[in-house]
Amino acid sequence: MSDRLEGSGFSQLRQVIAQVGRNDYDKLELATVTSPPPALRIKIDNMPIELEADDLVVAEHLTRHTRIVTITHEQDKERDVGDTVPFPRDNDSSGSLAWAHSYVELRFEDVLKPGNRVLVSSMNDGQTYAILDRVVTYDGA
Repeated sequence: MSDRLEGSGFSQLRQVIAQVGRNDYDKLELATVTSPPPALRIKIDNMPIELEADDLVVAEHLTRHTRIVTITHEQDKERDVGDTVPFPRDNDSSGSLAWAHSYVELRFEDVLKPGNRVLVSSMNDGQTYAILDRVVTYDGA
């Protein structure tokens, strides 16, 4: 390995894993949601049985939950969303040209639905799985 990588975070992680080892449960799997919450069920690819809610923990952002946020707006500010130019670019506000709302309660409603593809990780006990996120097949669009 090059000298450049020896002091890197990757190299240090590789050394820790070599010293500590890993267990058979440290892996990521793809699954499909077969039943929505509260009776959540998923089917892991290549696994013959479905896992029920008692076997699962779910990342908060995939649940119905409330967060405290600050919402700000500045008229005509460039907004880089990565893959498109957001519209409208002019007159995108009514009234004041700049404003902020602090400590606003924002409730996320979009929960897991049947057919959603998810990324899951097995926990150390080998019987509990963590649903980490939804996943999609990237088609470039």
